[in-house]
Amino acid sequence: MPQFVDTPAMARKRASRRQFLAAALGASTIGLSGCGSDGDGTATQVDPDTATPTDTPVDTPTPTAESTPTATAEPTDTPTATAEPTDTPTATATATPGASSFASWPTFMRNDEHWGHHADARGPHGSVTVDWEVEFDQDAVRATPVLVDGTLYVGAGGAGDDDGSFHALDPVTGETKWSKDTAAPVTSAAAIDRGFAYVGTTNGVFYALNADDGSVFWEWDLGSTEDFTAPVVADRGVYVGSTSSRLYKFDALDGGQEWNQNTYGAITAPPVYVDGTVYATSADHDLYAVSASGSLEWTKDLGGSANGVSHRRRRLFATSENNTLTQINVRGSTEWETSRGEAFAATPAVTEDGVFAGTRDGTLFAFEASDGRERWRFTDPSDGVTAPPVVADGTVYVGSRDGSVYAVSADSGDREWSFATGNNIGKAAPVVAGGRVYIGSQDGILYALSESS
Repeated sequence: MPQFVDTPAMARKRASRRQFLAAALGASTIGLSGCGSDGDGTATQVDPDTATPTDTPVDTPTPTAESTPTATAEPTDTPTATAEPTDTPTATATATPGASSFASWPTFMRNDEHWGHHADARGPHGSVTVDWEVEFDQDAVRATPVLVDGTLYVGAGGAGDDDGSFHALDPVTGETKWSKDTAAPVTSAAAIDRGFAYVGTTNGVFYALNADDGSVFWEWDLGSTEDFTAPVVADRGVYVGSTSSRLYKFDALDGGQEWNQNTYGAITAPPVYVDGTVYATSADHDLYAVSASGSLEWTKDLGGSANGVSHRRRRLFATSENNTLTQINVRGSTEWETSRGEAFAATPAVTEDGVFAGTRDGTLFAFEASDGRERWRFTDPSDGVTAPPVVADGTVYVGSRDGSVYAVSADSGDREWSFATGNNIGKAAPVVAGGRVYIGSQDGILYALSESS
């Protein structure tokens, strides 16, 4: 059964139905992060009273007084949908011609199943140069960027920063469309859904921001120092894990917390959502399957702290500190597992027939999705490959703790190119689109890399 926590520190700010309707109809429809046949949803305008997104239909139960926690602080009389952001965002810029046609990565690893694979994305294959770069006020960029409808969204901040920020950028020029200051670092990817950016910070605050200007639509303050993973958004649910060992579901429209599930270990990798079930890895060694209504369906012991999960074709692919990559079916049974000398440290990328995952000793592996047989290994990095890889245009792109970004042939494992940033890349996955690779580094810079002319 779901477990609920309600403390006096919890305070939520919710928009009224009338203002939500005005905002939803007035905001630009950015797109859905659902998992259709190719992993991308179809952008639609939504009436919050009647409509349900069509990416993965799920019967979402209506919370009852017993099952829905009540925040101690009542919503303010002035809804936050029209509130100005804490900083003053710059005027919204018009998308550069052509940028709106870039491959869409609206959420972490492209879709709610975390494929990390985009068949339509185009990336650089020869030696690269910096097309543009943006340096933020914070010392690190640990968050994975997301890209939707001609806008690149990324958070900034790391362990050494007292504050954070979230930015909307032009993917062609790097020009800032708007920025929002946050009281704590933003270290995980956002999810962009129906004109809103859902993103959390390291001080227990989770936001729904208007994607066109950065203003706060709603926010939930857990009153703690927990760090949120990247969320997934499906129907009216926002599902997100945290280092407080809890998996949360928020109402996407008003910010209400519907339930939370205790996992007894920190959740450091984003959850997956598939067909009405949420899957999350935990430091207590387990992979959890939780229904959209909050009931615990099953758990699977992975033998070590679990570091990430992807899904494709009714198979889950989970990594752990037990040095194993495991394929599990959606009923919780192991199909195969493969072990190597070091821990698999992050969410793996999954194509139609391959799985790609890095280890803490600096090796990137490719395996057959069907049986776990090793295809190749890439050993050039001099430090751990602890950030998730992505696959696009026949190439695997990944950052390393040695500070470099690598492009490796998905077929052979041969290096196509590498590029050195000013510090390690320990967490951020790249985004590939429009002939560029976008990736953040702990040197505080977001890079746009393109092929040298």
